[in-house]
Amino acid sequence: MWTAWHEVWGCGRGPAARLAPQTRILAGAVLFAACLMSPALSVPGTVLISATTAAWVGVSGMPGRNLRFFALLGLAMFLPYLLLVPLIVKGPSVMSSGADWVEALAVPWGILLHGLAGLLIATATVSILTVSDLRGGLLALPLPRIFTAILVQIVHQTFVLLSETKRVSEAVAVRGGSGTWRAVVRMLTSLPRVWLPRIIGRADRVAAAMDLRGYTEADLRIFGQKEAGALDVGAMALAGVALAVAAILRGMS
Repeated sequence: MWTAWHEVWGCGRGPAARLAPQTRILAGAVLFAACLMSPALSVPGTVLISATTAAWVGVSGMPGRNLRFFALLGLAMFLPYLLLVPLIVKGPSVMSSGADWVEALAVPWGILLHGLAGLLIATATVSILTVSDLRGGLLALPLPRIFTAILVQIVHQTFVLLSETKRVSEAVAVRGGSGTWRAVVRMLTSLPRVWLPRIIGRADRVAAAMDLRGYTEADLRIFGQKEAGALDVGAMALAGVALAVAAILRGMS
């Protein structure tokens, strides 16, 4: 999981990667909302969700390895809801009609389709953004500065925490920490004394480096910002159309 999370950022090389960072973020958010708004229990709604997800994943150019990983992750997360269908059907299963089964399938199918589509769209959006693109895109959007700073630091520190945890776990495994139960218990009790100081020390070094580079004084916009162009307008128009169609289908259902 650490490798997949680490590698998915900026791995996309599709046409969507040529958009301005703010357009990638906003288009991904609009398409995510369109998939959630579109009714999953109607054929047009299902087609819209599937087509929107496939199109965004396709233009993101996310590598097949990452796509397969997150698709299987989504199926593992949401497919078990279909196992609840026999429990939802009213009356004994042998006496239930087809309408009962369709009604019982409605909620689990909606969870599966919306959940899987949302996961893939979010992953495709992340795949066409580096951390630097995320910062630039958020700064270009009309968002509170404190929100942007906190979100960027959360993403950055997540990389740091996962990397540090991976190194600590490898060091523990080399030293026999994954052997007997006694070794595992001793490792768990001593881990906070090793892991937490390393994390705090790394956070102090990152803060000092940011202070040295003027992050507390300079406007982050001066470090470069890609402006939106005609391609960005077209991408946002298509995303807006998908959202409008989803709203219409929601109103008709």
